[in-house]
Amino acid sequence: MLTAEENRLLTGVGPDMPMGKLLRRYWHPIAPVEQLNERPTLAVQLLGEELVLYRDRSGTLGLIDRVCPHRRVDLSYGIPEEHGLR
Repeated sequence: MLTAEENRLLTGVGPDMPMGKLLRRYWHPIAPVEQLNERPTLAVQLLGEELVLYRDRSGTLGLIDRVCPHRRVDLSYGIPEEHGLR
């Protein structure tokens, strides 16, 4: 039987946890691409992180932190530009 700390160590998926570091090395399906045809930004949660999946005007897909590091606003309401999200 595992202790609570061993269980947390083996099952935690945060960026600083061993299993989280391992899982971040692999591809993960996030959402069907058709969802971005309806709206170019989509808030997603992956491995315990709040992220925004988006398609810019050039058609490139991106996945970034949901909160802007400069102004702390929710980027799921961002506006796609030619090369990124504003």
